[in-house]
Amino acid sequence: MSPKRNPRLAGFAALDGLGRYGVQDMFEGCPRAAAAGVPTSVAAVYGGRAPWPAPSGRGVARYGARLPYETFPTLGEGATPLLPLPAQCGLAALWLKREFANPTGSHKDRMSPLAVARALDVGARGVLASSSGNAALSAAAYAAAAGLPCSVIVTPDLTDAYRRAIVRTGARFVVCGDSLARWDIAARMVRDEGWFPLTNHMLPPVGSNPFGVQGYKTIAYEIAEDLGAAPDAVLVPTARGDLIWGIGAGFLELAEEGVIARPPRLIAVEPIPRLSRILAGKAAVTDSFPGTTRQFSTAGGTATDASLRAVRDSGGTALHVTDEAAQRGQIALAQLGVDAELCAGGAYAAIGALHEAGALREGETAVVILTAGSAREPTDAALPPLAVT
Repeated sequence: MSPKRNPRLAGFAALDGLGRYGVQDMFEGCPRAAAAGVPTSVAAVYGGRAPWPAPSGRGVARYGARLPYETFPTLGEGATPLLPLPAQCGLAALWLKREFANPTGSHKDRMSPLAVARALDVGARGVLASSSGNAALSAAAYAAAAGLPCSVIVTPDLTDAYRRAIVRTGARFVVCGDSLARWDIAARMVRDEGWFPLTNHMLPPVGSNPFGVQGYKTIAYEIAEDLGAAPDAVLVPTARGDLIWGIGAGFLELAEEGVIARPPRLIAVEPIPRLSRILAGKAAVTDSFPGTTRQFSTAGGTATDASLRAVRDSGGTALHVTDEAAQRGQIALAQLGVDAELCAGGAYAAIGALHEAGALREGETAVVILTAGSAREPTDAALPPLAVT
């Protein structure tokens, strides 16, 4: 298919408000901000408002009038379940947004189709993703659906389950020693070889492809439609913050249009103290944050200006959740019949600590974002062997 660009797309603006640009590819964020040593992403700017509610239909494709492309390669992404859970800590209501229900099993499927649409529109040679798993698989699947070559930059830690799924799409693997080394390779492939990137390749990092990140707004749209309002808080497993920023942008858009009374507080749940240290005044967003974690989908030693703005501007916060706590949350969800990857278990496990800290209050409502399931995660070494009976 030929993607149709949204005629309302007017260009892009830097998140700090100091740069405005036309419709173009800005893989490395705002050039003015980068030159000043404070890199930040750019966000799409639209002329006029799209109608609300969205037209009839299903999934992300319903919201084309609010996205950079009105039509794009689709695998049926979006319209994921909003599952009510037993409330706890005095909350009035609690829900789980099951992004695991997307075509390749993660929230990344809201980003990939829009970025792939842009790649098709500009005649790119192929698409490129640097990823620990979910983004690589999503990029590979959507590129295959669009008939585009795809390269995925991974480390040897990529699990066999991800590898098998990606191999079947025909994507090409580029393997490097560690997660930060991926970005140097990605930068070379983008600048010297003409690959179209879906993910960041800068250090300090900015967000992923600006066309693609717009897709995460649709999570906010769906929650608002399902609930008829915004919750008080949304808990989001967070690494470099594409997801939490996109959710925040969607809610802010609806609040500005009067669809919801006010946007929710955004709470970043992280396996390594990054935003939590920045918000406490102990670090800068351009610092590195060493640490190891089994929550591989949100691992990494960097933060972004976009993630910081999403949390701070919404009146939210960030919480560090250990692997042990995340595993308890993962088990608790499993005992409610819900499979979740470890970092999503961490978001569920954060509820009690957030309540104790006063960041979630009695009588409030909250949504936890379930980013993906656990089937492709590394094997849990703590599991006992099966015994023959």
